[in-house]
Amino acid sequence: MNSFNLHLPTQLIFGHDQGALFAAAAAKLGRHAFIVTGSGSVVRLGYLAEIEQGLRDAGVKTTHFAGIEPNPEAETVNRATSELRAAGCDFVVAVGGGSAMDAAKAIAALAASPGETDIWPFTLGGTKAFQLKAALPLACVATTAATASEVTPYSVISQRSSHGKSVLGHDFLKSRVSWLNPRYTVAVPATVTADGASDILSHVFENYLLGGSGSPMADRHSEGVMLTVLETLPKQLAALGDENLRGHLLWASTLALSGFQGAGRLESGFPMHSIEHSMSGVRPELAHGRGLATIYPAYFRWLLAHGRATERFAQLGQRLFGLTGDTQTCASGFVAAFEHWLAANGLRQSAASLGFTPAELVRVADYAVKTYGDGRSIDALGPITRDEIVEILTDTARQDQAL
Repeated sequence: MNSFNLHLPTQLIFGHDQGALFAAAAAKLGRHAFIVTGSGSVVRLGYLAEIEQGLRDAGVKTTHFAGIEPNPEAETVNRATSELRAAGCDFVVAVGGGSAMDAAKAIAALAASPGETDIWPFTLGGTKAFQLKAALPLACVATTAATASEVTPYSVISQRSSHGKSVLGHDFLKSRVSWLNPRYTVAVPATVTADGASDILSHVFENYLLGGSGSPMADRHSEGVMLTVLETLPKQLAALGDENLRGHLLWASTLALSGFQGAGRLESGFPMHSIEHSMSGVRPELAHGRGLATIYPAYFRWLLAHGRATERFAQLGQRLFGLTGDTQTCASGFVAAFEHWLAANGLRQSAASLGFTPAELVRVADYAVKTYGDGRSIDALGPITRDEIVEILTDTARQDQAL
């Protein structure tokens, strides 16, 4: 195994009956919570009222900021931070999916940066990248199974005016306490549920494929997450109200990006995420998991065609789909089997079917290599150049054809 440094400071509370425990843990973070939510579903469904009441019972005052959009905007983060400062809040609570949690992290960091009023320069590629020093304490209540933002040090922020989408990454952005309540995910519609499952898988695919075979334990952990998603999603789509299945996906989501999934492997980048973030920077309406699902088959085919990660693909074919044969047979068989799984769960489509024009694919590639690479390429066991990213995205056209 390779050396690693794993720090998981988040108290994880799982279960629909753990509201009082969450509120008591959050009350240790401060006396006035700035609650961040999305477009309104957590209010409409009554979740926010439950959480606010729990916090009040624990002696915490609350101020609510609503309206975090999908792919949260820097401008919204800036406005929310101004309201937090005016209200005198001393910690942040995110209630929602990945967008609400990512925005809450950015708000907490900007609020702890005296004199700063704009988060965008602090994102990767910005003029102040890596210069954030602290954040207000953060608590999270996850209402989707997807991003694992409730346990990660990352926040993804967009800037619509520049079609930019980039990341903050600091250990102090990790939530101090996160509540995983499967009941709060039951109302998530089928398409969003499937998109979330795609996102979960991406978090274990990235390092599994590129991080080498030095940690058999990380392999088994990752495979357990993958198998849980592969087996659970079809059942969940057939029974959206099944809270037990919701719990399986929610816990898989957290475990997929907890740090354990890559411990002992070599470090690697997130090339699929780099490409997809660039896609949804151009088209902010694109759900992250949907964009990733679009990239998967073409990216996997490209890696195999260039002799990259072949043995890792073969191991996935053997362990996830029970394939037999030589390395190449199992590797290519995995890609085919996984593409069939995507199709069966409504996740197979092309970039063109999502509305991307050839010119926009070039813009995606340009942004990816500029922001996430060296200006010429991104890394996936070797360079993937700007033109090769365009090639991969163009090759998704195959995914409009019948299998």
